[in-house]
Amino acid sequence: MKLHVGLSVRGLALLGCAMAMAAPAWAAPDAEEAQFTCDLTGDCDTAAEPAAAAPGGAPATATPGKPAPRGSATRGFSFRRGQADGAPTQTASVAAPAPAAAPPKPVKPMRVGSADLGLTFEPASAVLTEASKARLAKYANALATPKLATRRLRIEGHTDASGSPVVNRNLSQRRAQAVADYLVQAGVDRQRLDVAGFGSSRPLPGVAPQAAANRRVMAVLL
Repeated sequence: MKLHVGLSVRGLALLGCAMAMAAPAWAAPDAEEAQFTCDLTGDCDTAAEPAAAAPGGAPATATPGKPAPRGSATRGFSFRRGQADGAPTQTASVAAPAPAAAPPKPVKPMRVGSADLGLTFEPASAVLTEASKARLAKYANALATPKLATRRLRIEGHTDASGSPVVNRNLSQRRAQAVADYLVQAGVDRQRLDVAGFGSSRPLPGVAPQAAANRRVMAVLL
């Protein structure tokens, strides 16, 4: 009887683990969608922000009053070489592989109600990169949420001051239009979107006009 109960409890535990592993990925809030909504509305959910990283890149998971666990450089493993009795022990550490390059992050907005979309295009064109398409799909999801579903936006294209002002204005207009078109394909009502290209006429405050940071596409609430 005791054996039967023990097996039943173990079976329930295994079932619970399997259900947790099968939970849909969309159940967790997406950081880019949350940041986009935060920038536009000022209504920021701090609970959705990722935990701060400890020095060296390790997550800050230490309990207050207790030292943080070590081993981030060796992933918790150490290898001891054989030594004669009484001789000091030497530990050889295995370096962790270099982290993958992070995708470009949007520039922090100058004010609530605007968001740098953090997009990239093929050189000297209005063709969105695949990474930008994936990011825009997330923004389209955010625009369907109650906080933004009834709001209108202006998609603004900007360039740096390199090259002809006429060419820059035309390129910024085409890039803004490409972004709006992609959002419409992702389900956003076209009537909610205005499009404008400003070329190099609106550089970022404190940034040199020729700086690459000025090449950006913004979303601004209307």
